[in-house]
Amino acid sequence: MTGDGQNHFTSEIVKRTTVLNKPHNNPVKVIHFADLHLGMENYGRIDSKTGLNQRVVDFLKSFNFLASKAIEENVALVVFAGDAFRNQKPNPTLQREFARIIRRLLKEDIKVLLLVGNHDLPNMDKHANSMAVYSALEIDGVYVANKADLLLIETKHGPVQVATLPHFSRSQITAYLKEHDIESKGKTLSELNDLMERTVEGFVKGLASRVDKSLPAILVAHISVSSATVGNEARSILMGNELTVLPSVLQQPEFDYVALGHIHKFQDLSNGNYPHLVYSGSIDRVDFSEEKEEKGFCLVSLARGKTTYKFIQTPARRFVTIDIECKSEDPTAEICSICEKTNLEDSVVRVRARIPARMKDQIRKTEILGALSHAYYVAYINIEAVGEQVRTRNPNLTESQTPIGALSEYIKTREDLLERKEELLAYGQKLMDELMQRKI
Repeated sequence: MTGDGQNHFTSEIVKRTTVLNKPHNNPVKVIHFADLHLGMENYGRIDSKTGLNQRVVDFLKSFNFLASKAIEENVALVVFAGDAFRNQKPNPTLQREFARIIRRLLKEDIKVLLLVGNHDLPNMDKHANSMAVYSALEIDGVYVANKADLLLIETKHGPVQVATLPHFSRSQITAYLKEHDIESKGKTLSELNDLMERTVEGFVKGLASRVDKSLPAILVAHISVSSATVGNEARSILMGNELTVLPSVLQQPEFDYVALGHIHKFQDLSNGNYPHLVYSGSIDRVDFSEEKEEKGFCLVSLARGKTTYKFIQTPARRFVTIDIECKSEDPTAEICSICEKTNLEDSVVRVRARIPARMKDQIRKTEILGALSHAYYVAYINIEAVGEQVRTRNPNLTESQTPIGALSEYIKTREDLLERKEELLAYGQKLMDELMQRKI
């Protein structure tokens, strides 16, 4: 393990000077979770008791629930599959709250493996990742994995082998290929993707070849698998920023469980084969794209050749969308009636109503907000006028405007897009940059 923030690709198996416990006949209990993204503050307000944004409190509540379950179940090892914080520079308060829960686990002799995900990586190679402080302090029982490695971790229930595959960006893989004199220039996108996938497969098989088959082994990876169902992550995948691999690349027979991070939806991609190939998903909801997803973590019964697991849901904040097709002569009353009848307790809610264009001026948003007063947070109320109407040109849109400027003006007219304005503009700028490079 290294604490300098550099994301090395491979290393030799870690040598331990301590005498390992002999393997137990009983399974080793392990918790697998991922994508905490502590620091997300969408749809939150300041909590008066803690001084934290309420959404941060939500995520900490789910994290503490996980820790309590680990203690209750006498878990020996917790593996975290990447993306601890919203970005690579968490503020001291977020670091403190994260450390408090890690300490809860360590006090119960529960070992913790922290894998570096894409949100944990620094912008510059020489800078530290968001969890590097644990390596720097050499905290006993905490392992920070920022390279392809094979660790032998002694737990209170016996030794466990953990192979680690942190997030590798396309640029990092390209640099690795160049360093090893593997030609990548002049290849088509498809050829380059195949080459990168084979490179990652080489890492995984190299780790698998060093597994002691008498001991249980886990592969922990922060990566996109081609067969996974994705949500918000699809944006970067579709734009070609993500390296994706086939399930067979990771599902090597030397491993007893493959713990995945990066995709926020819980799913098992094993297709009936061994070992289980599982995205635990995130432990709380980030936005409305995750409204219908179950949130939680996996409690794994790890045993050589016969590992099983179960998914445990966390008390994640509910997100509720109310879609209404207004047909009455008083659309406000119709919307209010439906809102009042919907269970919105402790929920983040959005309303999307379609009304006849001739009635748009009759909408009374103050009354609708009153009908939503039993919700935790109202994200937005979007009223779409349908039918005959006169469309007026936005006076702020001109032919001399840049594409990004035009996109910014358009977003201002869409209340449902305002929450994602910065993200959409960033992607728009990236597309424009790529188009300009192609012209050159």
